[in-house]
Amino acid sequence: MLDVRLFDVDRASDAEWDELHQLQFSAYQADSPERPAFTRQETISTLRAPQVQSGEQLVWTAHRDGRLVARAIVNLPDGGTEHVAAVRIHVHPDVRRQGIGTELLHALEPMLRERGRTLVEGWNLTLGGPGESWAQGLGFRIVHTAVLQIMELSEVDRRRWEVAVPGGYRLVRWIGSAPDDLVEEYAKARGAIADAPLGGSGLAAQEWSADRIRRIEAACRSRDIEHRAVVAVDSEGEVAGLTVMESRPLMPHRLQQGDTAVLAAHRGRGLGLAMKSAMLRWFTADRPDAEQVWTATGAGNTHMIEVNHRLGFATVRTGSVVNREL
Repeated sequence: MLDVRLFDVDRASDAEWDELHQLQFSAYQADSPERPAFTRQETISTLRAPQVQSGEQLVWTAHRDGRLVARAIVNLPDGGTEHVAAVRIHVHPDVRRQGIGTELLHALEPMLRERGRTLVEGWNLTLGGPGESWAQGLGFRIVHTAVLQIMELSEVDRRRWEVAVPGGYRLVRWIGSAPDDLVEEYAKARGAIADAPLGGSGLAAQEWSADRIRRIEAACRSRDIEHRAVVAVDSEGEVAGLTVMESRPLMPHRLQQGDTAVLAAHRGRGLGLAMKSAMLRWFTADRPDAEQVWTATGAGNTHMIEVNHRLGFATVRTGSVVNREL
C-alpha cells in the first residue's frame, strides 16, 4: 500500500528536494527524452513558483517501503473552470506497471470531490506512449493535442524580430501590473484566447475580468515571478491584442511565453507577430543571460505555430490531452 503525503514546497528539506528531483528527472528522461533535461533548480522553481493562471497547485508524493516512487501535481483552476482538476502523475521508471499510478490517482479523488472538481484532465502525455495507454485504460479520452516549442537564443537570427507595428496601432508594455486605464480593455482582450482551438479540454472557456487580472498579478508578485505584457491598442483606445511572457525564480536562463491573443475584428493584420517580436526584443535586452524561450500551443492552432517558427522557435514534441469525469 502506498503512503501518500502532501508535499510542503515551502518547508521541504534538501534531501526531500533531491529525492523529488531525481524522480522527476528519471521520469522525463524516460517519457520525453527529446526535451532538455530539468535541473534541480528548475524542479524547485516549477513547484514553488507555478503558473499562476493555472490556479492553486498542490503536490503529493507516494512512498512504498520508505522509497519515493511517484508524485502527483494537481492544479485547481478558476475563471469559470472550477469543475476541472489538472493532474500530472509521474511514476519512477524502475517501478512502473505495478499499479502505483492508478493507486495514487484514486487516493487523490476524495480531495478533488471535496474541492468540487468533476473533471480530471491530464496534459502532455506522449502520443501513443505508455502514459496515454494507461490513461485510456482508466476511461480517459483523448480530447486535444499540443506542441512544445523552444527557441534557442544563442542560435536564432534576431533580425527575425524586426517587425513593424501595423498602421493604426501602437504598442503598450508593462511589467507586473496593467495600467488602470487599460485593465478593463486588457481583460476583454485576454478573453479572446478562448477562440484558440483546445478541442474537448475542460480549460477551453476560461473567463477574464479586471479583478482576475489583479489577483493573478498579485500572486505573481508574491512568488517573485516577473510577468510582462505587450498589448496592441487601436486608435479608439481598444486593446486589440496581447502577448505575455514570464521569468521565474531560480530559472534565469529560461523565459516562458504565455498567451498571445488578438480580437477577431483585428486579425489578419500581423499584430500577433508584431507583439511577440516586440516582447522578445524587450525581454532579451533586459535578460542577456537568458538561453531559451519555451511555449506551448495547441496542435490545431497552425497559424500561431507558424508565427512561432518565423520568430525562431522549433517544435520539440507533441503531446496529448486526456480527460474523464471524476
